[in-house]
Amino acid sequence: MTRARPCLLLPLLALAACATERKPLIGYDKPPPGILVEGPSRLMVWTLFDLPPEVQTFRFRLDGRDAVVSTSDNDGFYDYYEFMLQGWTGGWDLRFFGAAAGTHILEIVDSAGQSWAKSGPLNIPPDEYFPDPPINQYPAVIFTHYEEQLGSWIVDPRGQDADAATDEITVTNLVDEDVVVERCLIAAGIRTSCTPVGTVAPGADFSTVERLAVLAMAMDDHQALFIHLASDASQSYQRDLVAAASFYYPDFGASCQMERIIVHGKPASIGIYTGSDTAFALSSCWGYATGAPPN
Repeated sequence: MTRARPCLLLPLLALAACATERKPLIGYDKPPPGILVEGPSRLMVWTLFDLPPEVQTFRFRLDGRDAVVSTSDNDGFYDYYEFMLQGWTGGWDLRFFGAAAGTHILEIVDSAGQSWAKSGPLNIPPDEYFPDPPINQYPAVIFTHYEEQLGSWIVDPRGQDADAATDEITVTNLVDEDVVVERCLIAAGIRTSCTPVGTVAPGADFSTVERLAVLAMAMDDHQALFIHLASDASQSYQRDLVAAASFYYPDFGASCQMERIIVHGKPASIGIYTGSDTAFALSSCWGYATGAPPN
């Protein structure tokens, strides 16, 4: 029998010891416990949280399981679907990508696993990258977690009417006094000749269908909803009734035909993501913006 000579084995052992094993600096080299989300679907997610100024880490949970994402296209690394928030969080669309088409429940939990917000059943439609024609409107969810407010609202565009030139707007009043909704003519950038549309009692909703001007320039005359406190019109939000010029700019899809505006009043803390503490109401399509940007 021929025995292997030890001197011949040494180079092989050295090669094995020096073999490179690819490991992520953070995260995991295989999917951790949870649900992997990796498709092209999109859901708009708005949070109205009042947090301390220090950054806190949160993660998405889908159908009761922590959401997991791939952090590399080629290396097969993974991590939990996490994001950081601080201060008043209104005005930033977090966007949740990748869920399989169907009905889901979306939740936001903190680093200790405590739930901060949870939706009811919401429909996520099938999607594809750069669809042609573009998705008409993506679904949206708004979460509140501040003071005594803890809730969620879903905007499901499947319920929109057939008229692409209208926007079905629901105003939800979360402040403790009446809110007035007026329709005003905007002429040369100035609000003029306002007409009452409705009054929203505390805790109530008010719905209206509004026609949108198409491709209006910033200084063109157009209509806008002016939403303000009954006692103080300086605390207000203006929603310009102008259609977006391109589906590439907005997060909500090709058009905004269903919309919820949450009136939360002036935040108690500074809006980190808005750069202002004067935000008054948030749109499920535009956040704190008044509507379509100038063309």
